[in-house]
Amino acid sequence: MDKKEFGKKIKEIRLRNKMSQQELANSLAYTSRSTINKIEKGINEMSYDKIMKLVELFGLSRDDLNLKTVHGDKLAGLRKDALYPNPEIEEICYIKNCITRKNIIIGDYTYYDDKKGADLFENHVTHHYEFLNDKLIIGKFCQIGAGVEFIMNGANHLMSGLTTYPFNIFSKDLNQKSPSFEKLPFKGDTILGNDVWVGQNVTFLPGVKIGDGVIIGANSVVASDIPPYSIAVGNPCKVIKKRFDDETIEKLLKLKWWDYPIEIIEKNIDKLFESNIDSLIESLKEDGEKSLK
Repeated sequence: MDKKEFGKKIKEIRLRNKMSQQELANSLAYTSRSTINKIEKGINEMSYDKIMKLVELFGLSRDDLNLKTVHGDKLAGLRKDALYPNPEIEEICYIKNCITRKNIIIGDYTYYDDKKGADLFENHVTHHYEFLNDKLIIGKFCQIGAGVEFIMNGANHLMSGLTTYPFNIFSKDLNQKSPSFEKLPFKGDTILGNDVWVGQNVTFLPGVKIGDGVIIGANSVVASDIPPYSIAVGNPCKVIKKRFDDETIEKLLKLKWWDYPIEIIEKNIDKLFESNIDSLIESLKEDGEKSLK
């Protein structure tokens, strides 16, 4: 049963019990009927604890809702195909599942957090014109705060002349007198690594490269590259410290924990929250070998 089929099932149960969407929302402790509406349309998933409450409320069996195909065999854990990883928190959205532009490439489990519309991430990628073919590439498990802006290469102006004014974009007749495409500044793709934490209202200028594990402070303006596992803040954004010693950073970059199967990552979340890199390496290796048997 996919999300749409599950949504139809929920609607059938609600109508059979003569309940409005608001009444069902209240019964399941949702804050708004809009959540039920999105679940019934197959847009949102219903979290496991809410399903269990639904089962109890209407005297259903787990098989009635075919739970294993809704939430997977574990009935829990991270689901990379969900738009809202926690349906009760619609301000957090997995970016990969709401992207329409082919030149924006997002890794699994990377989320955007914004009460004004987490699924509107593309609105925060500006001056992004397909004919320039520049890409925004963001790795896995990144955490991006509200108000971020990625300024792409379409915002660049020629600075080698006596003026920076782009006459040609306002008049086709002036195109022949304007610089050729090849002479316009182009900074390349904007790339964020894996497990990068971006604070609120951070602005990225075109072509910057951000390493794995970087933390960027709120309201920063990132105009240059930032090395892996650094903490950087300010305008212009500058590195203020490394997160770990060089040996640990080297091990983390070699380990690439974010590339392990999600089942193995989930088993080792406790170790990811600790600071013992050797313990994490050993555990991931052991679980990885078990999974191959």
